[in-house]
Amino acid sequence: MVWWGVSYEGVTQLHFCEQGVKSRAVNYQNDILEKVVKPLSDTLFVGKNWTFQQDSAPAHKAKTTQRWLEVNLPEFIAAQD
Repeated sequence: MVWWGVSYEGVTQLHFCEQGVKSRAVNYQNDILEKVVKPLSDTLFVGKNWTFQQDSAPAHKAKTTQRWLEVNLPEFIAAQD
């Protein structure tokens, strides 16, 4: 699994998960959201209005992922939107 972020502020580095790791909700939450997105939210976007957007991959639409986003990010586009 590879993750890359793009914003008005610029682009992130590519983030790779261990080879063979499946793109499951728990892996996405632990390896990408917790380790990459949350720190970016807490540093790069402090005091700025921004919205987290992702595609409709199953790991992104999972109920547990949507709940993680509700708790940890100020604004995101929900799976049902």
